Amino acid sequence: MRKNLLSVAVKGAIGLTAAAVMVPAMPAFAQGDATLVEEIVVTGSRIKRTNFDQSAQVVSMDRQAIDATGSLMISDTLRSTPLNSLGSFNERSGSSAQSNATINLRGLGAQRSLVMINGRRMPGSPNLGAASVNLNMIPMTAVERIDILADGASAVYGSDAVAGVVNLMMRENFEGLEFTARRGERANDDGIEESFGFISGITSDRGNVTFAAEYNRRDPIFDADRDYTAAWIRDDGDGRLDSYVDTDGYSYYGKSIQISDPNTKYYDIQAANGCADDSAFLETGALAFDEPEGTLCNYNYANISANKAELNRVNTFLSANYDISESVEFFTNILFSKVDSFGRYAPPAAKWEDMPADYRDVPFDVDALLASGDITEDYEITGYYRWTNIGPRDNFVTDTQYDFTAGFRGDLANGVSYETYAQKGRYESKENGMYYLSYPGLDYILAQGKDPFSAEGAAAMRATTSQDNFTSLSKVYGHLQFDAGDWFGAGETIVLSGAEAYQIEYANQYDAASEAGLVGGSSGNSAAGERDVAAVFAEAIIPVTDLVEMNAAVRYDNYSDFGSNVAPSLSATYNVTDTLSLRARAGKGFRAPALDELYGPSAFSAESATDPASGVYRQWDTYYSTNEDLDAETSTSLSIGGNWEFVSGWSLDVGVWNVEVEDVIVQPSTQEIFWARAGGVALDPSTGIYVSGTGADTEVFSKTTNAGILDVTGVDVKLDGGFDTEFGMITVGGLVSQQLSYEKDAFYLGPVQDVSTFNLYPDMRGQFMLGWSMGMHAVDLTVDYVSAHDELTEIADSGSLSKSGEDLDDWTTLNLAYRLDTASFGSIKVGARNLTNEDPVLDKDGKFAREHFSLYDNTGRTVYAEYTMSF
Repeated sequence: MRKNLLSVAVKGAIGLTAAAVMVPAMPAFAQGDATLVEEIVVTGSRIKRTNFDQSAQVVSMDRQAIDATGSLMISDTLRSTPLNSLGSFNERSGSSAQSNATINLRGLGAQRSLVMINGRRMPGSPNLGAASVNLNMIPMTAVERIDILADGASAVYGSDAVAGVVNLMMRENFEGLEFTARRGERANDDGIEESFGFISGITSDRGNVTFAAEYNRRDPIFDADRDYTAAWIRDDGDGRLDSYVDTDGYSYYGKSIQISDPNTKYYDIQAANGCADDSAFLETGALAFDEPEGTLCNYNYANISANKAELNRVNTFLSANYDISESVEFFTNILFSKVDSFGRYAPPAAKWEDMPADYRDVPFDVDALLASGDITEDYEITGYYRWTNIGPRDNFVTDTQYDFTAGFRGDLANGVSYETYAQKGRYESKENGMYYLSYPGLDYILAQGKDPFSAEGAAAMRATTSQDNFTSLSKVYGHLQFDAGDWFGAGETIVLSGAEAYQIEYANQYDAASEAGLVGGSSGNSAAGERDVAAVFAEAIIPVTDLVEMNAAVRYDNYSDFGSNVAPSLSATYNVTDTLSLRARAGKGFRAPALDELYGPSAFSAESATDPASGVYRQWDTYYSTNEDLDAETSTSLSIGGNWEFVSGWSLDVGVWNVEVEDVIVQPSTQEIFWARAGGVALDPSTGIYVSGTGADTEVFSKTTNAGILDVTGVDVKLDGGFDTEFGMITVGGLVSQQLSYEKDAFYLGPVQDVSTFNLYPDMRGQFMLGWSMGMHAVDLTVDYVSAHDELTEIADSGSLSKSGEDLDDWTTLNLAYRLDTASFGSIKVGARNLTNEDPVLDKDGKFAREHFSLYDNTGRTVYAEYTMSF
């Protein structure tokens, strides 16, 4: 009902706006000489113009607001925006994209949030399937302003702009030299962060060259350095320790031995002999496998692993422009970035198939079982081992990216202007993993009758893995803008039309041993793909009355790998008074399947989930695959809003929005597949989505597919203002994003359900900024808020998801900074992020689960000092 009401409201508002066309014209607002006002391009439109009317909500952060957050990198700044509703991926040890960071607008997914630099697409990260930009490749020093268009924009920008657009406007036409140095220390461990950056520029009568570069480093965070990620043991009161029930940070891949017989169906699993000889191992019950009499030998992996990856970044950006003549300007942008990252996982966990019955770890009396008839000669012994003698797995990833754009733009006679450019970009990611397990090495040691846990065994069994991944983008673009006449007697209609063509290539190349399944703790199949895209587009700004303006856009895209799409949009602004304006917008959008969803490598992962059939929560062997027959997603977006300057210098902006996505591309998680099975969904192996086996042999298979819808509705409220006092200048800013509903398939092929306020679906995020400045002194306070959400999502007997009724905590963090600007001697800034050292929100069991990393930061308080000098 709420959705229907919203639809009525949106349609009514659009109707009222259209009706305003018929309202008698009021006097036009006074405007200065247009020749004295620079024409600009506002995010959400390609049309260059002199006024600032926006028919869609654009949230902007200028350089001062960016600095006020105290962030080390631009990814940190974007992660904290309330428009990043459900959190987003950030650099994470243990991930195939350990150096990457993204933004997730409206909670609709990073792959539906388009990120651009100066209004142009960038090559996506190959570790994100070329579908999302890695924000860590962008130098914060070079960013002048962040514009977030919180509205669908496929009609202007094409695929991926379903949830909106993040447009990073880079610093241009800078003159002089400015450098900044920083060092910060963490309160919860001995980790540090440090950075150095500079920007310089030279201007002549005919052009400018601006160059920015930065280096920064941030230490990793190890699980053992936080109480809530370190391994723990908590008896639930029954006097017996059971894996995954009474433990966290322990894995049954330690020294657990299983015996089974396909003929008699005999099955038993027990901890290896001598399990407790090493303090890193723990013997527990095997309830996690629904084996009340069994035992497991668990390995304490959380004392070794890191959760946040270490980053070392060198990023540069150059912009240049030169007036060749009065009507021809040459421009170029060049980005080059290099990021080295380090991640550490526990020693490799892998099965020891066909384990010898006489090996010292085997706890079974095999002869007695044969004699009793419990097993036959076809019995199998499997060891679930943590190969500690090889060493912890260390992954080193080097990401390099360049993007080069060069073109011409200018103004011709009679209101005609143009822009054309060529762009070439490439992103390479090279990963080397050390201390993995070589299965051929293990076989060799066993064939020689040698102990695999001996020094000789370790030397033969160590394997080094590698991945060589890349994405490349080649593009040509051109548009023409012209005045099309005064259609309604209210002003000149501006039309822009253009075309672009680009090619994307993607490859993910594993080393031959990993691809062949010969390496324990690493797996994957090499994959590659490419696509060609050709598009034509048009846009028009049409003054209808002195107070009403319409904006229409349409874009046609043709993809070589799945077909074509047409995306239109229509919007309007109504200037009710000189301090109040209303807006409405409706549009269609689409998202092309990402290249890794079509051609990506198959992958293995041990995923944590609860099987409702047994109530067991543990890690499950999960195999992911892709699908070359995917279709594009389609979407509809609607929004209405208004901006009111209720007092001079103070403005209030309110927007109501809805985005509905159909034919959603999904790859069901392990938990969603278990829920689907419990909800009565027939999981057919022919679809690639199913569960196989039982007990320790349970395996889950997931494949990309088009299934279901995603329908999200919300309200954004933004307040900005400032006032002068005898004690200094006070500035205030605030943005709150309230989610009214978040409707999606409850699980794979399940019922559509509103999951807002369910576990990991907070319905509100907010950011409040307070600034004070007087003379040389300035103070900035930023407050970030994430609302509470339910502690647990379960599947009910009805086949839908249910909440427990108990909420986890909400989360509020403070960033505070003081700056002393001495002008001639530079400025000094001292500050603290997460001033009160708030821990992240933990789950119902007191764990900081992997799913929480996107929503909450576990860094804790970081105190820093920064020095800036300008010449």
